[in-house]
Amino acid sequence: MLQPGELFKLGYINGHTHDLNRRTGIYLGEDIIHRDDGATITNHKVLLVGDSQPRLFDRGMLRHMERISK
Repeated sequence: MLQPGELFKLGYINGHTHDLNRRTGIYLGEDIIHRDDGATITNHKVLLVGDSQPRLFDRGMLRHMERISK
């Protein structure tokens, strides 16, 4: 599991994600949403190199994120 502040590289996800495939970024941590119906959704906030705004990834994206060794 990545820790906030760690660098990662995305692998090839699929042909529909040209803007994400093989990009590098910094993991900013979990971003938890508490819905009115009582459900809790855990997303993950990242900032990709070249982007000015962070993005939210769901847990399915975690398998595509590879920690860059220290």
